[in-house]
Amino acid sequence: MKRILVGGFLVVLLLLLFRFGSPGKVAAVVNGQVITAAELDGRMSRLSPQARAAIGNDRRRITEEMVMETILVQEARRRGLEGDPQVQSLLKEARRQILLGRLLEIVRQEGAANIGDAEISQFYEKNKDKFVEPETFRASHILVESEEAAKKALSQVNGGEPFAKVAEQTSTDPSKTRGGDVGYFKKGDLIPEFEAACEKLKPGEMSSIVKSPLGYHLILLTEHRVARSLSLDEVRDNIRQQLLAQQQQQKVGTFVQHLRAKAQVKIHESVALPALPSSTKPIPPAVSPKPAKP
Repeated sequence: MKRILVGGFLVVLLLLLFRFGSPGKVAAVVNGQVITAAELDGRMSRLSPQARAAIGNDRRRITEEMVMETILVQEARRRGLEGDPQVQSLLKEARRQILLGRLLEIVRQEGAANIGDAEISQFYEKNKDKFVEPETFRASHILVESEEAAKKALSQVNGGEPFAKVAEQTSTDPSKTRGGDVGYFKKGDLIPEFEAACEKLKPGEMSSIVKSPLGYHLILLTEHRVARSLSLDEVRDNIRQQLLAQQQQQKVGTFVQHLRAKAQVKIHESVALPALPSSTKPIPPAVSPKPAKP
């Protein structure tokens, strides 16, 4: 009897796989509908770089999202929304956009060609001013609300307590969880008082008390990078991608223009460009035309 039950279960499972999904590894089954490992892998591969960085390789989280989506789609189908006119209209437009996107993707791939070193070097020489790394600083700070609190913090640091420890204990800025580290910044990124203090310091030096609209700071400069021109080797791959993108865009433009030129098109002006209502006054030119010279 046990063998019969197991055999019957396997038959049902195979039928479900045939009905709801392609054979293969199963990630989940939702009300009898299979979510395959291949579908899960496909969803993972389509994650944006930002989303991938946020979740890492958390396949369980993506599986849970797909399960919830499947439940909602099943409910939508149960309510008969597949036949809803608005849904049909949206599906039609989505299909058009998907076809269009895939076509242009293929054309871009067809337009891809090798970008030679000579072409990269020429681009670099013509655009050297664009390949400059600006002057940057890295600093930590302790931010407090009063000058008295700033003096106390200064006394603690001068007395030998680690700057990061004092920042964690006394700073009111969110950076205190990182020991006061605000990371890298360039001129114009932070408030002027903070940047002016950093410009006077050498790496490893701490400022005196600095007052700003935010409160009172103690600033420790941890790094200072002077502005410099990036070498060709540093930007070679970046230039290659820029040139490739330009080349592909030109290919797409030429392709679209070619199709438009050979297409038989008749635009019904009365529909495409309806006349303005009689109550609408023409918009005057922004600048009055100059009188013609005699």
